[in-house]
Amino acid sequence: MMRKSTAGIKAKSKFAFILFVFMAVFVIFLGRVVYLKVVHGEEYEAAAKNQQINRYDSVIAANRGSILDRNEQVLAISTAVYNVVLDSLVLAENKEEEQEKTLTTLCQYFPELDYATLKGYITVNPATGKINLPNHWKYLVKGVDRSLKEELEALKLKGVYYEQTSKRAYPLNTLGCHLLGFIRGDSHWGIEGQYNDYMVGTPGRSFILYEGGKGVTYQDYPAQDGDTVITTIDYTIQQYAEEVVAETATKWPSENVAAIVMDPNTGEVLALAESNSFDLNDPGTPLQAESNAEFKTAWEAKTSQEQMEYLNNMWKSFSISNTYEPGSIYKPLVAAAALEEGVITPSTTFYCSGSMDVSGTTIRCHLRSGHGTINVEEILAQSCNMGIIQIAQKLGAEKLYRYQMEFGFGQKTGIDLPGEVDAANLLHSLSAIGPTELATISFGQTFNCTTIQIITAFSALINGGNVVQPHVVSQVIDQKGDVVFENKPQVIRQVISTKTSDYMRVALKATVERGTGKKIQIPGYSIGCKTGTAEQGARNRDDLWTLTHMAYFPAENPKYIVLTVINLPEGYADGVQSTAPMTKTLIEKIIKYKNLEPTEGAEEVAPLTTNETVEIPDYVGSSTYNVVTDLDSKELNYKVVGTGNAITNQVPKGNTKVEKGSEIILYVEKSSEDSGKISVPNVVGKSYHDATTALTEAGFEVVFEGETQGIVSSQEPKYGVSVEKGIEVKIILSPKTEETPNGAQGE
Repeated sequence: MMRKSTAGIKAKSKFAFILFVFMAVFVIFLGRVVYLKVVHGEEYEAAAKNQQINRYDSVIAANRGSILDRNEQVLAISTAVYNVVLDSLVLAENKEEEQEKTLTTLCQYFPELDYATLKGYITVNPATGKINLPNHWKYLVKGVDRSLKEELEALKLKGVYYEQTSKRAYPLNTLGCHLLGFIRGDSHWGIEGQYNDYMVGTPGRSFILYEGGKGVTYQDYPAQDGDTVITTIDYTIQQYAEEVVAETATKWPSENVAAIVMDPNTGEVLALAESNSFDLNDPGTPLQAESNAEFKTAWEAKTSQEQMEYLNNMWKSFSISNTYEPGSIYKPLVAAAALEEGVITPSTTFYCSGSMDVSGTTIRCHLRSGHGTINVEEILAQSCNMGIIQIAQKLGAEKLYRYQMEFGFGQKTGIDLPGEVDAANLLHSLSAIGPTELATISFGQTFNCTTIQIITAFSALINGGNVVQPHVVSQVIDQKGDVVFENKPQVIRQVISTKTSDYMRVALKATVERGTGKKIQIPGYSIGCKTGTAEQGARNRDDLWTLTHMAYFPAENPKYIVLTVINLPEGYADGVQSTAPMTKTLIEKIIKYKNLEPTEGAEEVAPLTTNETVEIPDYVGSSTYNVVTDLDSKELNYKVVGTGNAITNQVPKGNTKVEKGSEIILYVEKSSEDSGKISVPNVVGKSYHDATTALTEAGFEVVFEGETQGIVSSQEPKYGVSVEKGIEVKIILSPKTEETPNGAQGE
């Protein structure tokens, strides 16, 4: 009996131990669950929810605000583009024929995609039993335009989605590149950088929100587009300025060529053009790399650091960030200061023998034989060094220095562009101005300034005496049309009296009428001017020069002030390189554009303006078929940018008056009706051989009228129109004459 009892006790003890172990494991497991739930529950739950819905959570990019000229012509714009996204998990769930359709179609539309790679994404891996790319979001192609996205959507490809984003575009490519600037990483340039906070906008978001027992709800927060920046720039004048700068830079290669046009009364910059331009749509590639094989080879051989250094120099604005000795365009400021202080009068005369000794240093006039007895007006007209030195001596170092500072030298102008250089240490301090320095400063040597500083100071000379802060943006407008920022003309200080300014404004007409500025004379038009030829750097060299023309018109009541600069021309020869041609051409173009009537001897002089202007309609939304015919009937040239027949933008904008013969730029894209069509190339002006080659290579049949020895005088369909590939293009050949253009219109 005792044995049975002992065995029973042992069995019960063993069972109790097993139960205890089981309960202990259960308690530990339960404790772990509770711990995870209490301590990490929210974290893991959120992760699980995100894993389920993250493919539905996307950022909606805000369109960056546009940049417009003063007439609301688009200079920079952001447009909606789309990223093509592959959902390999969804595609893998579809039938094989649907998979094949998606993969082959994507490769047809985007040759850069590889079929085998795409196929590999949805192929099951034997080792894991899952497809090789088991996720919902794989970027395939970025930046697809809307028309192509809609074309792909119509094909209803399985497992393909389109994420909307934004693309910055500069329709006029290089125009105003140093003004407009761009944003690249941490580098902010031009207006894009200065007004970035206004233009950037606020991104939106679209996602699914999990609400426990209530299931999921869709949440959409629309993006808020950035504000629109309206500049003071006049697109047409900017274009004129860039044309004369480019022509001058080609004729006389120089380190820098520039032109600025301002309203001297308000400080509004109407145009700022510089050489060393670049395409804003591709700022990282110098233009020479596309057109000059030798440069391209040298460019590719540069290190990344060398390329970046080159690009930084190319991107910065010479007119804002570079300094030079201004030379004789500074002389009128010294004369104005002396008149204001009463140490001279307009009738005060001085004697120029051609040279003078200043504290043991011989300083010469550009006219070595001397100007003889000369008054203030003639000192400026003939740019006499001896005369202006004697005026400075009467003024004295202290007053000369004070007026130099009050005209704005040695300090920033405050223009609303990044990168303005502080030239404070490039001036003589008052204590350092001895007799020799006093003399050299008087004719604009031995101190430095920027282009924007000297044109701002000169504006004060002719606008009544006010130093006005220059600016390139007039307003910032939000999406509701409300003004959120405004740049009103701001007078910093009055440096000379209205009386002195009135005298200087008229006196400088003599420079154009009988002085060093005679080459910019335009019969019937009143122009004031001061020329400059300034030696730069070490005086032991004679090849470093900066050439300038400061001109304004109409002289009695200036609306425009123009400064042209050729900085450090190669192989400088006195009397050869000059800014006079570019200055005169630019002024003539502005006179024609603004229809300015002659101000002097109007009854004897024919005006520059022909008054043969036409008003162009708003072509946006129209088809190029009809528009190019209308432009021909109005005797206007045109250039088509893009492919397709739907006009999305035009320059100049609609309802603008332009001269006959002006070029109109049409921006086009494909519409649903244009699918499969290609653009007809421009062959007007080409030989028969070149025209037929271009057309046949583009896939068209060619028929012609005329002799094959002639050149193409017209074509039908006209260039730029998008048509079905393989149709006939008729060309009319005319006998070649000396007047016949050698190149095709619009190229």
